[in-house]
Amino acid sequence: MDSRSSMESLDFATLDVFTDIHFKGNPLAIVHLPKSFNPDQELKQAIAREFNLSETVFLHEAEESSTDRKIDIFTKVSELPFAGHPTIGAICHIAAQGLAAPHSIGHDSAQGRAAPHSLHFTLHTKAGPIAASYDYEKRSATARIPHDINIHKSEVHWKYILDAQPSLIHGHEDKGQRVLEAWNRRADGSEASFPIVSIVNGMNFVLIDFPRLDDYLEKLRSDFGAVDPNVTILDQGWSADIIAPYYYVVLRGQDDGIERIRTRLILPMVEEDPATGSAASALTSYLSLQKGGAGQTYTYRVEQGVEMGRSSHIGVKVTLDGSGKAVKQVLLSGTAVSVLQGTVAVKPRER
Repeated sequence: MDSRSSMESLDFATLDVFTDIHFKGNPLAIVHLPKSFNPDQELKQAIAREFNLSETVFLHEAEESSTDRKIDIFTKVSELPFAGHPTIGAICHIAAQGLAAPHSIGHDSAQGRAAPHSLHFTLHTKAGPIAASYDYEKRSATARIPHDINIHKSEVHWKYILDAQPSLIHGHEDKGQRVLEAWNRRADGSEASFPIVSIVNGMNFVLIDFPRLDDYLEKLRSDFGAVDPNVTILDQGWSADIIAPYYYVVLRGQDDGIERIRTRLILPMVEEDPATGSAASALTSYLSLQKGGAGQTYTYRVEQGVEMGRSSHIGVKVTLDGSGKAVKQVLLSGTAVSVLQGTVAVKPRER
């Protein structure tokens, strides 16, 4: 018997997310799972390792007449409850491939023909349901992401950041000490430490601010190590599944109501990530809470991946609740372009 007869062919596509330019942004693989095929965790993890991208999405076939879709998100080593660029990429893919239920699509009438202008549906992740929408004119996806913002009591002292990124003082010739002191001292003279912020339980980011790009953000090395996990102490009950340093500079001189930020995320398991929607959501939620204001909404444009040649543009809109002390809503937005399509041949595992 030909062993190929027992193989299953799964359709897949790859996209570049948080960009409208091919080979920029953050690559993503999306694998379609028909109702007739239900791979176990081990097989999904093996497929994700084969793609060798930062994340792979498994998109489940929709139930009949349902507007809901379910996705599973895997890195090369584990499953994630939520991640930003897989969510935005999945929404863009569902819209572009015509995979949405017809009654979830809004239409405009133009010249006697009805053209789709928007799409609304629910995307289910391990972190919870996500209200998803797609603007056909702008070719942009928006996700109301699940969040449980927590600013942990413990912070990370600047010396541990320097241990992870010694390039911050090397290569500055005689001005290294001045560069260091401009970053590791606060305005009141105290030594700098950096907050640990969770967007949901298990996804934690050390938010490390720099005063400018040239002597700091652009000096970081993607081949250096992560912040020592032993110094990132989380509040009780919070999982340390992911603890990643997120470096940023708030850019000045904008007057259009959009705050612009340049960021980098560097981890040994991925080296450098071109776009991290979950980290951008954690950062902008933190910055919004520092500003406060009952019911206020703050809009951000986060650019990441510049130094690695994969510039990404992440939109985030954060709304605070009536007290101004908690986050009511986080809207993540972005675009994506299709790159590859094909099939993955897999052999169902015997049970």
